Amino acid sequence: MSKKVVLAIIIGLAAGLIDLIPLVMVKVPLLNMISILLFWIITSYFVAHVTLFKNSLLNGLVLSTLNMLPLVAIIYTINPKDFLPMLSMALILGPLVGYLNGRFNQ
Repeated sequence: MSKKVVLAIIIGLAAGLIDLIPLVMVKVPLLNMISILLFWIITSYFVAHVTLFKNSLLNGLVLSTLNMLPLVAIIYTINPKDFLPMLSMALILGPLVGYLNGRFNQ
């Protein structure tokens, strides 16, 4: 694996672990936690390899939000109250993932 891929996975893993903090506190099922962790690893990989905007913060924000939309749509049909917290984590962590990938994955 290239350095870029390894760094993207590490950044995604860190973002996923941050996203897991509130989920662990409310005792979310393990499969949901694994799903969120995988989401951030894959999203970080996309952010490292896809450039929609030259601004890395904006790139991370847009790509993470676009990747989160299908997941949030499905979750909304099952549990509408989880829609906003999930989307807000993409809005918060997405720019961070974009910044870190932009900073370390040049």
